[in-house]
Amino acid sequence: MSTYKHSLAPIVVHAFPHPISALSFDPVSDALWVGSGNGYVSAHHSIRGLKGVCFKAGDLPVLKVVADENSVKAASAGGDGVGSWVKGGMNKWFYNSDDSVMNFAYSSTITALSTSGSELLLINAMTGNLLRQATMPSIATHLEFSHNILLTGSADGYLRAWDPRTATARNGGSESMVKAHYGGVQGLQTTGNFVFTIGMSLRQAHPFPDPLVKVYDLRNMRALPPISFAASPAFINVVPNRSSTIAVTSNSGSISIVDASNFGGISNDFTRIEDLTSFITAVTISPTGAYLACGDADGIIHLKSQVEGDEVVPLNGFEGRPVEWANPPESLPELEWTESTPLNSIGLPRYKTQLLSAWTPQFNLTKPISFPPPPKIPTQVLNTMKMNDNVAYAPLPKELRGRRNMVVLEKKKIGGRFRSGKSGTGEHEPESPLFDDAGDDVPVVYRHVEIEYSKFGVEDFDFGFYNRTEYSGLETHILNSYTNPLLQVLHYNLPVRRLAKSHITTDCPREHCLLCELGFVVRMLEDAKGINCQSSNFCKAVGVLAQMSNAIDLVDYGREPTELDYAHMIQSFQRFLFDRLVLEGSDLPANPIIVKGSSYASNQQNAVPAPITQLVGIDTKNVVTCFHCKAARSKDNLTHVVDLIYPRTILPNDTVPYSDFPTILRNSILRNMTHKAACTNCGKNFSNFSSRREISTRDLPLTLAINACVNSEDNFKYWFDHRNQTFLKSQIELHGEVDDMEDPEGAIYQLRAVVVQVATEEHSHLAAIVKVPEAEGKEGVSPWYIFNDFMVRNVPEQEALSFPGRWKIPAILHFERVDKKDLLDFSQLLDAIDPAILCRETSISLNRDPDLIKHALLDFAELPTLGTVVAVDAEFVSMQQEETEYRSDGTKKVIRPARLSLARVSCLRGNGPKEGVPFIDDHIHTSEVIVDYLTEFSGIEFGDLDPMRSPHTLTPLKVVYKKLRLLVDRGCIFIGHGLSKDFRIINIFVPPEQVIDTVDLYFIRARQRRLSLRFLSWYLFREVIQTETHDSIEDAHFALKLFKKYNEFESEGIFDQKLEEIYKEGRQYNFKPPIPPGASPVDRQATPPIPIGISTLLSSPPSSRFQYSSNSQIGSPPSHRVCSAVVFWSDT
Repeated sequence: MSTYKHSLAPIVVHAFPHPISALSFDPVSDALWVGSGNGYVSAHHSIRGLKGVCFKAGDLPVLKVVADENSVKAASAGGDGVGSWVKGGMNKWFYNSDDSVMNFAYSSTITALSTSGSELLLINAMTGNLLRQATMPSIATHLEFSHNILLTGSADGYLRAWDPRTATARNGGSESMVKAHYGGVQGLQTTGNFVFTIGMSLRQAHPFPDPLVKVYDLRNMRALPPISFAASPAFINVVPNRSSTIAVTSNSGSISIVDASNFGGISNDFTRIEDLTSFITAVTISPTGAYLACGDADGIIHLKSQVEGDEVVPLNGFEGRPVEWANPPESLPELEWTESTPLNSIGLPRYKTQLLSAWTPQFNLTKPISFPPPPKIPTQVLNTMKMNDNVAYAPLPKELRGRRNMVVLEKKKIGGRFRSGKSGTGEHEPESPLFDDAGDDVPVVYRHVEIEYSKFGVEDFDFGFYNRTEYSGLETHILNSYTNPLLQVLHYNLPVRRLAKSHITTDCPREHCLLCELGFVVRMLEDAKGINCQSSNFCKAVGVLAQMSNAIDLVDYGREPTELDYAHMIQSFQRFLFDRLVLEGSDLPANPIIVKGSSYASNQQNAVPAPITQLVGIDTKNVVTCFHCKAARSKDNLTHVVDLIYPRTILPNDTVPYSDFPTILRNSILRNMTHKAACTNCGKNFSNFSSRREISTRDLPLTLAINACVNSEDNFKYWFDHRNQTFLKSQIELHGEVDDMEDPEGAIYQLRAVVVQVATEEHSHLAAIVKVPEAEGKEGVSPWYIFNDFMVRNVPEQEALSFPGRWKIPAILHFERVDKKDLLDFSQLLDAIDPAILCRETSISLNRDPDLIKHALLDFAELPTLGTVVAVDAEFVSMQQEETEYRSDGTKKVIRPARLSLARVSCLRGNGPKEGVPFIDDHIHTSEVIVDYLTEFSGIEFGDLDPMRSPHTLTPLKVVYKKLRLLVDRGCIFIGHGLSKDFRIINIFVPPEQVIDTVDLYFIRARQRRLSLRFLSWYLFREVIQTETHDSIEDAHFALKLFKKYNEFESEGIFDQKLEEIYKEGRQYNFKPPIPPGASPVDRQATPPIPIGISTLLSSPPSSRFQYSSNSQIGSPPSHRVCSAVVFWSDT
């Protein structure tokens, strides 16, 4: 019995091939338990493989099967639990897990289970009840018990030791874990004090099968000499009765028996599966080590034996328990059939699947099916038709030949997704971009819309197809863009909009300020007038501030939408947002009074609260009264958001008590409740107290911000439409409470906005239904609009009030007080940015190099006015890599594009005596991690954006944004090359009439190719730019020269001719500047070389420019020029 050299007859498990996925010898009977790829577990007895009991463990391949004295435990791959069956096939218990099962291990008292959620579950082996639960650093792919230790091999390659009694790491120190494989653990076995692992290693960052079997000392996790196995080990099994000996098997059937205690020794104990036609999928060894079984992908079990001679040894090694054979089926009863025998005496089989005759709801027709009428017979056929025995026939006319049996299709609807894909035939586009689906209860306007990306990027997506209104939507491909609906609600709250716009005119010192970003967003939405916008800067600030405040539940990490409760997230964010707006908008003690006649205006002793508090703050007095001694105490309570509290039932089966919306809202504001506590006045312990809030009707706020807090089915029942009546009303009346009495004065509130969560099985998202102030009073048009991210549609008021099904969940409500609208006074608020920001230095760099200052600030006399020409260009760095999904057919889909951030912006004077001189050249400070400086295209290097290192003019992003915002507000005309993308990334909207983009000036639409700034500069000015890096001053300078040259050609009436010549020459040179004579190609490198010994030829930096000099006229075709000298920069 020194080697497994005897091959026995193979065992065929199934008539149809199913891969063998798991094997286990029975320790007490002559049986081999087999787990198959179809999810079934079967018992095969003796070396002949007689099939016995069979039961189903799951729908997917059996992951692992383990047999003990009385039961069989099994789990299926991708299943939701592990179960235990008696050996007769009856299930004893089954534990259901929320996540997919990855592996399990078994001891006499505990079954350990690992899940795809990186959780370790410890289950009672007898009852299947959960005992303990712990979170692991990584998904455990293999588990094994050894003595009183649980070993796990994880997907991160670590081998960890756990205490199964507490589900914690053994000793809690470094001795409990070791890095076994860099690409993950693929196999784990233990015997005595040895631990064996196989797994994946990395070669050139790619997973590769590790040819070594790693060996560790269990006592201290110390690595021992590994075992080499050239055929790439796929399975390892401990050989019983031979201490420290393992069998290593490859997928190709090579088997090596190795003794780990023989350090450095080489094993000569080899064998292989001779008749293998596929590959090995499972391996196990019998309890006595007499047999080794290998299962393959064809469903065949190959047995190798150590038994010498003709001796027949049971699979378990001894005469054990008798085999439990399946009970034979009962014989069918005999029926004496006569004419009077009832048919139901035969009976029907028990079907496990639904019969075809059981109609599903999809087949229940709500309206009759209308079939198309039969096609009319052509007139030519009718005129030549003849009859013979009631059969009509006619020759096929010549003009109808080739058209037989052809179906006329309807005109294909245009997708309307990309601008580059629009049809040029003038076909009418469909009215709605989302087509109805009879099986979906969610209306079209509520369905999820998603940005798609063509090869031209997100700029090619046709947002106008989804929004034909004059009110702009917000894009969704940004992290934390779930805040879009609340941004729309606040934008159309005119007092909040006015406060936010005023705040951006102040010198706010905060780097991340939500009130500033809200002001920039509402300005952008005001100017866009129906063109899509994005709130990238706002969403970035949300993420930073939420992390700083430890409110990580507000951060969207790009998880699957079905995993998130967006209603809860947006409600939590509303509370967080108002707290931030109060903090950032407060200017104590100089806060202006914006609501005339309020208690803040009449009480001069107390400080005036923040403007946001004056609009939405609910300043109540919380009165607490002891029932025993009647002592009362009160304290002020200020909140900005009302969380709805619904009536509760006493018993689980009680019906939900009826209450209307105004009553629930009033009770939620006043919050009358009782509790027990120790009374300091009477000294009684556990005295009953009543707690209530008091607020007069006069002090109720202008805007009521409400969280719907629909957290249960009972809460949802209030909102369901009932007999065409809605729970939510468009107008309500509220009464305050003073001295435990209802205030007789009432306040009228009108519904202004609703944020709802649209939840389906596939997707969940948020949408806002807003009453737009600008649309009120228009005849024939409802003022209500739904803002479903970038899709905007006009809807009736009923859409805001109605909740017809569970797919529409209320999240946020905003009501506006009608009688206080005329009391607003914004006269003390600023309404314009101080133009002096363009005339002063704003650099925060501590190591600024005066020699690198390339701009001259504006004088007050030079401040731009309406029509001032400004040349602009920007450079960017990458903050997040593109997320791409590669499909099996080789195509790819961009899930989320790369996120770029502004790194440098340069603005040049476009006219006047200092034409071409920069007045803004700011590098932008960012506190985020930069993943790629894009030096080749931006010229930005490491340290350029760090206040401690940067030698440049370094300015905070918000200050630069204010400068650009001021230039837009003062009516400047921006000139640049490719400005639409620059402004998009900067996240600012510039009216089209204020933009002159040279990429559009020098463009022939029929050619479908836009010309680069580098090629145009070479053709028109005989200068090659951007040879090594980009420079924003240089790019803006040449964009300005292109605009001047355009005006020159237009005045001479030759622009169209010149443009044709440019395209003709471009095709010859592939639209790239040729290498000048005598010059060698210069590779564009990540770090540009330093220019030496050459004086500047232009006001722009000469770091990457060739100069052509000739006597020919500037603007003539380069093919007719004679180049007499070439000046270029050297790397030496």
